[in-house]
Amino acid sequence: MVLKPPLPNNMKLNIDKIQKEYFKKSFSVGKHNIVYTWAQLMLMLLNCIKCLESIEGGTKSPSAQTIRDRLNFKGAWFEHFHESAYSIAKWTLKYFCRFRWYISIDETHIPFFGNRKKLNRKLVKKRVGKYVHGYRAKTPGATGSFCFLVISLCCCRIRIPIAVKMVKVGERYKPWLMAELKHLLKIASKAIVLADRGFGKATWFYQMLDELDCSYVTRMPLRKKESKNKAKLGKTHIQQWMKDVKTKEKVLLDIFIVHDQKKRKYVLASNVNHKAARQLLYYYLNRWDLENIFKDADRVELPTSSPNPIMRLFCVVTSFMILTLWQVKKFTSTSACSLRCFVKKCIMALYEILNCTISPLGEVIRNQS
Repeated sequence: MVLKPPLPNNMKLNIDKIQKEYFKKSFSVGKHNIVYTWAQLMLMLLNCIKCLESIEGGTKSPSAQTIRDRLNFKGAWFEHFHESAYSIAKWTLKYFCRFRWYISIDETHIPFFGNRKKLNRKLVKKRVGKYVHGYRAKTPGATGSFCFLVISLCCCRIRIPIAVKMVKVGERYKPWLMAELKHLLKIASKAIVLADRGFGKATWFYQMLDELDCSYVTRMPLRKKESKNKAKLGKTHIQQWMKDVKTKEKVLLDIFIVHDQKKRKYVLASNVNHKAARQLLYYYLNRWDLENIFKDADRVELPTSSPNPIMRLFCVVTSFMILTLWQVKKFTSTSACSLRCFVKKCIMALYEILNCTISPLGEVIRNQS
């Protein structure tokens, strides 16, 4: 049995309050169907998450249309998620101050089924912009996908999705990434930035990291013939210029070539020069923590077939919020529980507060007192 270290008085987090505030800020008041309170709508959404049913298929009373109408997409729920994530990050950085921390960057795609070009035209007419990408995420029947750029802060004990952005078709990543990483590095200055080949092959990405003056380990492809020949000769540390075709700007990279235990080759670019190549590989493999965030979030997914990009963003952020709160709950509670059990406990608490239940047909039923 592993004993948890005691929590100092200045390191308390009210998980229930953070969750309630998130849902409270998500629903409008005084518009559309006001028969249901925001807490009852929160209960219905949590029930959909527990049953892994879509809003459209898992709700009857309130109806899916009522929930969509009451969702306040112009509200402060998105800002509340990011503020809560940073508060939790500050808390965990103190709580696990002896562990090494990593900042991982990657994309995740949610499949879209339908006429991608038609929806993009509608979104452009509404002055929203194109949001459905051509990438199909290897899903049978998918015609495209919604793309989300995610930044996570991780150590060996906790994985926090700390910033999320829904990316338009053709949108540049650098302005948003620059601002978010600059903000995050203020509280986690010693964290190592990790990224896959999608970012590792971009000159602007290394320029941005140099501007931020942070440590990084990224995976990248070897393209120059000279570098490939050096790698064949057994060189494990080489330098290579990377040039942007459009801007003509260049960066000089330190490249390390290392094999894992299964003899798989990794080409890594890093400015952590005082570490051996195997240590850099160990750092880089922590990037899979972000992939695990995506997988864990699927266990508390809020499915929807809505073509509304903001609705899709709300569903993704809600899953990330619940996943993060559950992880913190494990360290602040005396009894541990699984992720799905955490959702069930939230629902049972709402049952008692609201004095109501949800029928198998998806109806909120008030208990007889």
